[in-house]
Amino acid sequence: MTDTASRPSFRMPLWVRALIVVCIAAEAVLTIADLVGYPQLRPAAFMLGAFWSPLLMQGVGLYPGQGVAMFLTYGLLHDGVLHLAMNMISLAAIARELTRMIGSRAMALTYLVCQIAAALLFAVMQPQAGPMIGASGAVFGLAGALVGYAAINLTRRHKSLAPLVRSVGLILLLNVALTVMMPSIAWQAHLGGAGAGLLIGLALGLRKV
Repeated sequence: MTDTASRPSFRMPLWVRALIVVCIAAEAVLTIADLVGYPQLRPAAFMLGAFWSPLLMQGVGLYPGQGVAMFLTYGLLHDGVLHLAMNMISLAAIARELTRMIGSRAMALTYLVCQIAAALLFAVMQPQAGPMIGASGAVFGLAGALVGYAAINLTRRHKSLAPLVRSVGLILLLNVALTVMMPSIAWQAHLGGAGAGLLIGLALGLRKV
């Protein structure tokens, strides 16, 4: 028997739950449109909300401010239920643990910065590419933050980094495998988000030392 009442309970922050609901609602609308005979709605949504690298240089979109808004909207769109499920399940799992480490507000800021960083690196490495969609860049950012923060804390407490290294290795292996199996995956965004998140996690961990 364990005394569960004495353990602190960390629920997913409200903003994470709201984000998941918005992403699910967006994909539900597009999926239903596909099923009832309006497949043109999905490409239209991608035209308006996806990330398009050329917009950073050209500065002219389909509506005023699209070049800025796309940094936020691209993470709300997904290319089907499987893509959505992978990202939302990963987000829920990582967010629950990271909340315990750095708190809801710091995690929200980390998510935003990583989503922007993911898009920027994608644009630098693929300047003529688009559309790029999905929350995976920001999710990889949260994973990177978790790794960075945990590494600092494990080192400070003189504990082995081996389990953390194995987890990171598994994540990298899965990402490489997915990239090989699904060439359309924007691995550049994953790299940009993870790199930014790792730096943020290290900085937050060092600040508490």
